Amino acid sequence: MKTQTEPNAFTDQFWAMGCRIKMWLACDDAALATDLFQKAERLFHSYEQTFSRFLPDSELSQVNGRSGEWVQLSARFWEMLVTALAVAELTDGHYDPTLLAALEAAGYTHSFEAGVLAATDSVMQTAVTHPQQWQAVQLDSPRRAVWLPPGMKLDLNGIVKGVTAARAAQVLSEGGGCLINAGGDLVAGDPPPNWPGWPVAIAAPRAAALPQNLLQFWLANACLMTSGKDNRQWPWQGGQAHHLIDPQHGRPAENDLLTATVLLANPAQTEAIATAVCVMGCQKGADWLAARHIPALLATTSGSVHTTPAMRQAYLHNRQKEKLDDSTTRNKSA
Repeated sequence: MKTQTEPNAFTDQFWAMGCRIKMWLACDDAALATDLFQKAERLFHSYEQTFSRFLPDSELSQVNGRSGEWVQLSARFWEMLVTALAVAELTDGHYDPTLLAALEAAGYTHSFEAGVLAATDSVMQTAVTHPQQWQAVQLDSPRRAVWLPPGMKLDLNGIVKGVTAARAAQVLSEGGGCLINAGGDLVAGDPPPNWPGWPVAIAAPRAAALPQNLLQFWLANACLMTSGKDNRQWPWQGGQAHHLIDPQHGRPAENDLLTATVLLANPAQTEAIATAVCVMGCQKGADWLAARHIPALLATTSGSVHTTPAMRQAYLHNRQKEKLDDSTTRNKSA
């Protein structure tokens, strides 16, 4: 990679959706950059107001509180719900947006910012889930309405964050090349001038005996998103519970995978597939990804790292892209 660690760019950061959002914009106009940063931040806060499960007056909370009846939705909510159900089907139900009741039963009842979480065995047994229960959601397209079975609750946070980051990147792109890091989920627009992309890295899971950065490359007009069990955890049964629920039994997934990082263009698919693979486990997840030619990197509990054939191919293409860019730069300056 280039010896310069970061391109020249304006930066901004703020807190939203339970994580730190950081933005870079390769722009020569400071006033324009400030204006676009403000628009992007307002977009994040607006989506959070709609989809946060921790806000009692959010549309998500209102919909979840009316399971068992038809509820008319805003255009924004309808679009996100249809997207979530589509990626549930894409992942064979390993990503399931209907597992909030199980997540709450596991102890994740309030935001981490509000205090430490805890769960007990008796609480863990209160939520009943069924494989493929997302298929029980009924939609009425002409009315833009949804019906949830009694007791079912939606949790759209993962894909909402990814989609919002992508839409915020579109806002920033009015000023030039841009990059958004939404709590470790990266969305890149065009690269900075004379750069092959934004220099990024896939970080190792927390407390893993691995190098700090597992893979470094250039990111441009793509999404790089990670899902894992190493971040949001709380005490349970003498160990740690986490927020990734296995739809097969409605409890935090137990397998050999710590994190999964996926590289794709579509933000909702990237986010959902990363989550689904974490639920599958390393071998099943790697096979599922390879069969669909999806670039991904998997880090396991034993400290091993696996890259899919598509990720290895993408990495080699990335290095070739760097060589071509360096050659072009030299030709321009000659």
